[in-house]
Amino acid sequence: MRLWPGVYLLAATHLIAFADRFLITLVAPAMKTALGLSDFEVGLVQGTAFVAVFVLASILCSGLVDRLHRPRFIAASILVWSAASVACGLATSFSELIGARMLLGLGQACLTPLALSLIAERQGRARLGRGISIYTAGATLGRSSALLAGGGLLAVLPATIAFVPPFGPLPPWRAIFVLSCLPNLVLATLYLVLHDPDRVQTSRQDRPRRHALAWLARHARRYAAHTVASAATILIVQSVNAWAVVLYVRRFGLSMAEAGSAFGLVVILAAPMGHLAGGWIIDRLARSRPRTAAIRVLAGCLAITPPIVAVFGLSDRVAVSLTALAGLIFLLGLAAPAGLLGLQTMTPKPLRGRITSLFIAVVTTVGFGIGPPSIGALSDRLSDNGGIGLAIVVVVTVAALLGLSGALAGLRRRA
Repeated sequence: MRLWPGVYLLAATHLIAFADRFLITLVAPAMKTALGLSDFEVGLVQGTAFVAVFVLASILCSGLVDRLHRPRFIAASILVWSAASVACGLATSFSELIGARMLLGLGQACLTPLALSLIAERQGRARLGRGISIYTAGATLGRSSALLAGGGLLAVLPATIAFVPPFGPLPPWRAIFVLSCLPNLVLATLYLVLHDPDRVQTSRQDRPRRHALAWLARHARRYAAHTVASAATILIVQSVNAWAVVLYVRRFGLSMAEAGSAFGLVVILAAPMGHLAGGWIIDRLARSRPRTAAIRVLAGCLAITPPIVAVFGLSDRVAVSLTALAGLIFLLGLAAPAGLLGLQTMTPKPLRGRITSLFIAVVTTVGFGIGPPSIGALSDRLSDNGGIGLAIVVVVTVAALLGLSGALAGLRRRA
């Protein structure tokens, strides 16, 4: 069976969402100077303002995912976060910028639950892993696209002022936020003609909230085990993303530009390959072990992670460390589709949107809220010589072992 064409549209939307989410990192220095922000305020704008609303909105909109027309819901979400991007470009104060980033979190909160619900319903079971892996690969390219395409756009814009209709002359860092919304409008239009099968009939026949709570209570241990394994994977991803560049600056004396370029090149090559390979492996395993394919992939990836991260964080040779980093990024990409696919196969169709929303809220909170701060706190307590590398190894290893225990528990319950 061929892949459902809508998978590619959803993957492109995922890419654009992550590009819009991380575009602020490219213009942070100019934005900080223009608005007179402190480093702490920049950190709040980049992370806390977005994540706090993203997690809360994921929980609050969960019921709507199972009731409304999903393509139109995605189109509305795109318009909301596009307005947020424009607001970021036009913000004149810290409070306005915080509000714009919160609106961005609100707009993007329901994208993945909606997308996964559509893919699980429209894509045949034989290629469900590949469908989800193509979607998740879009996210890995989004951050790199924000840096590469955004940097290219800044290079061709005038050095001081760019005229952007209908907003008139804008500094380049503001203009790039506004111009980034142009492809969003094309995507939103495409979703208006995308069919959503049996959506009205399903919403009338089911009582999602009551059924979801009853289903989760009945299968609480299975969902807990799967969530622990998936959250550990996301925590490791966010930890590596947050501290890899710092590691290469401190341990090997690279400049920020050199370290950032090296890290970006490794991610843009290794991550999509890992995601696509993960989808293919899951589909192959599902032919003989349909109930355990996803959790087996999660368990295998988490088991291999500790020795690879030890080489990445503790090696004294930059080439060896980068090679290990490429292997680690590939491995984490391999695991990413497994976490989302396993959830879809565990969950009845009418409840997928609601339960996926809750799942994403939990793993996002754990991934962003525990991993990077833990490494920073541990590094502060260690010596400067190799402290950051050892901190990464310790936190990632502990997370991998906890996640592996969850995966093995889930595997036993599904055997």
